[in-house]
Amino acid sequence: MADKFDRDRLVKLLGMLGSAHDGEVLNAARRIDAMVRAGGRGWNELLGPAETMPGPKRVPDRADLRKLDELLAASRVSDILKLRLAAMREALKAGRLTDQDRHLLRMLHRKAVIEGAVVTT
Repeated sequence: MADKFDRDRLVKLLGMLGSAHDGEVLNAARRIDAMVRAGGRGWNELLGPAETMPGPKRVPDRADLRKLDELLAASRVSDILKLRLAAMREALKAGRLTDQDRHLLRMLHRKAVIEGAVVTT
């Protein structure tokens, strides 16, 4: 029975969970639960293990890499900050630098340029 699981129907019902009508949302949730139980599956089987779903990877941005290198080479940047910047550099090269870290990097670099701690190339 688990082989006859209707994925398309599940996707349609999941879409109904965003309805503005509470009755539709509740009905969709109950139907989804019934489908999962009738199929002899649990949510873990449907979703799969978390480690098999890699997050999106980004291509390293050369401008951000240059900014990191300039900050790391600057003598007026503290050693503590350089440790954080080095970790950010590794994350950038691996395609895992978050948008928040990118924003932080750009702010730090801009501040360092304004203060004369970094000479841009």
